[in-house]
Amino acid sequence: MAAVEKPLGAMDLNSALAFLTQAHSTDGGSVYEHLTKVLEDKPNNALDLLEASYLIKKTAFSTKESSPLVPISAAADAARAIAGANIFGNPDLPIDPDSGEPIEAEAPNDFEGEDIVDASVLFEAVGCGLGTHESYGVAMAAHRLGESPSRGVAKVRFFGKIFGTHADYYVFETTLKDPPEAPTAPEGEVPYEENVGTNAYVYWVCNYLGGKLERLPPVTPGQIRSARQIKKFLTGDLDAHVSTYPLFPGAEKHFLRAQIARIVAATVLAPAGKYSAEEEGVLAPTEDFVALSGREMGSTSSWVHYYPHLKRQGRCDLFKREEPEDEEELERFAFTEDELEEGPEPLVSVEEDTPLAGADAGIQAWTPVVSARGETVKFQVGGVRSNTWPGAVSVAAGDGRYSNVYVGWAVKAALFVPLPPPPVATEYDAALVESKELPPKPAPPPAEEEEPEEE
Repeated sequence: MAAVEKPLGAMDLNSALAFLTQAHSTDGGSVYEHLTKVLEDKPNNALDLLEASYLIKKTAFSTKESSPLVPISAAADAARAIAGANIFGNPDLPIDPDSGEPIEAEAPNDFEGEDIVDASVLFEAVGCGLGTHESYGVAMAAHRLGESPSRGVAKVRFFGKIFGTHADYYVFETTLKDPPEAPTAPEGEVPYEENVGTNAYVYWVCNYLGGKLERLPPVTPGQIRSARQIKKFLTGDLDAHVSTYPLFPGAEKHFLRAQIARIVAATVLAPAGKYSAEEEGVLAPTEDFVALSGREMGSTSSWVHYYPHLKRQGRCDLFKREEPEDEEELERFAFTEDELEEGPEPLVSVEEDTPLAGADAGIQAWTPVVSARGETVKFQVGGVRSNTWPGAVSVAAGDGRYSNVYVGWAVKAALFVPLPPPPVATEYDAALVESKELPPKPAPPPAEEEEPEEE
């Protein structure tokens, strides 16, 4: 027998009205309000309107449940994009606070620089470098650096791009019209090189194109020697602490400068025969130089080292102490191995570079690269790629154009043997350190007699 449905009682009806009133929708309304609207309008298709409203609510797009299709850019990324775009236009002139008018800019500085965009075409031909698109930004950043009246740049060259764990470094090599004075080395240390050798050039870095260019400090021999004993990735922060063993004497900007000095001394090349060494190691262009074809430049015999050799002292120019005049001191005096090092002659061929050791034993220091496999292809580009410093490339075309660049992590591909910890300190005799016998109690000082007071 079917159950008979009972009519809603008074309490049931009140509960239903309360539920319809409290059940709010996503737009803030309630079911009771919607039903009241239907009763006021009295449409003919009331049921269809309710079904359409339910369907729209069910299929509505909720922004809270969906992630944005395009990531929200951070303020730092937006600032970098604006800075990168601004290098392609004229810089904004400062405003005079008194008159409110723009201050007239100083005349741009006259400088010399390589054709970075043209060099990027050569690198792209052999599958290296940064690419043409990024090279346009590099060229504009180098142009801004050279035209700055306050920096006084005479020559500018794009060294390359060094990767970091948090940010990268774009590095520019310059020669200043007024060379800076190098600091004086402490007494007893190897003197610093001033405007020659490792400090012949001044380097500027920025984390992104259009960003603020920071000038790196001069490098010291001690920093170069310490950099040779460690392997560490850069972070992208010039003021970051270099946490290594042995302790590095300086912040990341000093470590970066030491790595740059090591890289340029080993990887900046020139076509063989283009320069000749004169007195005191000065290089001068050869008048009767004839450029080889691009295919022929893809050989290690066609390249020589352009920068001087970096010796174990941390200097390019060997330093020797003066011999003492006293005979007794002269007998005890002896030059160290670093002071007796004989470096290679200027413009030495890259064929004489030491091959890699360790797991990569047998691999030569340089690998030839060419733009085409076929020998009959015209207008080829050839060069060499460093295996000791991965990322360093030198290329040349048949018309005499050549260029060098480094794009890498500033880590040398060499066998790394960490230095052992310092020797354990000498332990003294336990009998002298620990004892159960107490020392004798010192005798108290004699008591002072009090003088009688006069009446």
